[in-house]
Amino acid sequence: MEKPEAPPTKSGGYKKIIAIVVVIIVIAGIGIGVYEFTHPAKKTVYFYSWWASTGKVALDHVISSYEASHPGTKVEQTLKPGAAGVNAIGAILTLMKTGKSPDTFQSLYGPQILSYVETAPGGSNSFVKMNSVANDINLTTSTVFPQDLYAGTFNGTMFSLPVDLHQGGVLYFNPQLLAANHLPAPINYTLLLSDTAALEAKGITPWIIPGNDGGYDQGELWESLFLRFDNSTCGNATLYDKFMYGTLNLSNSTASKIINETNDKFISFQKESYTGESSMTWTQALPKILDKKAGFEVDVNSYTNYAYDYLKTTTYPVNSTYVYMNNGTLKPTAHNMTLMSMDFPGTSKYFMIVSDSIAVPSGSTSANGLTFAKFFASYSDQKIFTKWKASSYYNNITTDYYNTPSQWASYQQAKADANTPSDWVIDLDAGGLFAGPTTSIESKLLGLVGNPTSSGVNTFNKQLPSIISNEKSDWLAANALGYGFMGTLSHPFGGYLPPWISNNTTTTVTADNTAHGNNILTLNTIYITAPFISLFLESIIMIGRK
Repeated sequence: MEKPEAPPTKSGGYKKIIAIVVVIIVIAGIGIGVYEFTHPAKKTVYFYSWWASTGKVALDHVISSYEASHPGTKVEQTLKPGAAGVNAIGAILTLMKTGKSPDTFQSLYGPQILSYVETAPGGSNSFVKMNSVANDINLTTSTVFPQDLYAGTFNGTMFSLPVDLHQGGVLYFNPQLLAANHLPAPINYTLLLSDTAALEAKGITPWIIPGNDGGYDQGELWESLFLRFDNSTCGNATLYDKFMYGTLNLSNSTASKIINETNDKFISFQKESYTGESSMTWTQALPKILDKKAGFEVDVNSYTNYAYDYLKTTTYPVNSTYVYMNNGTLKPTAHNMTLMSMDFPGTSKYFMIVSDSIAVPSGSTSANGLTFAKFFASYSDQKIFTKWKASSYYNNITTDYYNTPSQWASYQQAKADANTPSDWVIDLDAGGLFAGPTTSIESKLLGLVGNPTSSGVNTFNKQLPSIISNEKSDWLAANALGYGFMGTLSHPFGGYLPPWISNNTTTTVTADNTAHGNNILTLNTIYITAPFISLFLESIIMIGRK
């Protein structure tokens, strides 16, 4: 933003411009005593998110702590509910297109945030770049799990700060249902299939895959199956990574085989799922698991926190030594446990990242939003927020402060995988794809659910290349801006670089000190000139929107 011009030298100039300013204030209905001739810090932080359940409970604790440590400041949440931001993403993108960005907002850490960058009127300049902010709060690869940091870093540039570390592709079930039917825990894929068949034979619904989250739940199951078949066939997650970058060649025989296997089991499980699930959200489906009316459900492990916060149910990890005996049967001490979690069978090699983050649009309220963002992502706040939601991405947690054993187990898994980049993938359905392809694949999966026949599969397979192609186009657009891959050249996320990145590519870290200087307005002295009137009007419009 340009500096204000020097004050007019003629007294008449002062009078005319002051009169104009007064008229503007009167028309806008803003008291002159509030603003006078300075640009004061706004006392309310407006935070846009989709946290209506587990996130809200955790966020309430953060807000209480923030307001207590920042007297006179209030955090106000604008809420757009929907699993993994299925509704909020479009709403925020629309606000950005119309130049009405919120002060600060929740995003999923990963390629999803680039959708905002490509959509915003000012592109990357529409956001505060977070590199120096991360350094300010000691958010570095020596203090956090490196791959989590790289998941939201694009050719060295960060557009948001992570605020938790969730795990995607988690299988949930009630161990009492399996025990009552003399079935073992599905600790491998073969046992999952046999448990499914056994429950079906006994007249018990094996699966519940709710359909009222816009296709989010279908996406969680489909991508978990895809990762499982990729790993079992290729011994790695390379095809999964290629899907994320939009470079998966569906004409390749191995890729085609894996897609077909994924579709086949997806439809098989869907046919064995709960009647009436199409009108349910994931929060409405969970009680069916607890009531033993359905066997299995796949979700992000925010499921764990919802069960604890709203259903008074504690989730235990299957790998707990006090839960199962060697033969797979429950120990007597586990007979009061009604919810367990585990990696989707066949994917336990990988930690599937789902990380919420906070972004700050550039503009007159950036400083206010940044203060909240820095607090939110700090080590001290992480122990407040992640006690109630997900787990921390800081690598030095030694005490289990979490509400549930499942959260601690997830953290321990992240810690075990921390130094093996190839063991990390990002949840495609929850931040791992750009916004458009995410919406597309979710809607197409719902279409497959509605037509689970060979013709339905053929239709889905014909639609998939377009989704993958659009993902690649979005990445190439990001690459043209200098943000064409996750991580840095020397440390790409998951140890994988897309084909458009050559060994000669230079990693560019945007100097966000300059960006901050342009984006964060700090005016100690205001000259009453035409540029100030424009700025003042912009501030009034922002206030009016709120």
